[in-house]
Amino acid sequence: MTWSETAGPDSSFGCYWERAKDASGEFGSIIANNNLNGPGRVTLNKGEYFKTNRCAEWKRVG
Repeated sequence: MTWSETAGPDSSFGCYWERAKDASGEFGSIIANNNLNGPGRVTLNKGEYFKTNRCAEWKRVG
């Protein structure tokens, strides 16, 4: 397990993150997702894919 955190959005449009079971980009591959308007933390499990848009840099914290 890996924890990543961000300070939040890098623009006024909010920060989107997504955990997925594969890199297909298909809706059915999404495990979890969210839009952030402030700081956030995501837990990634081995083998998962992580996608993010409009977020400040994500940093590994664990």
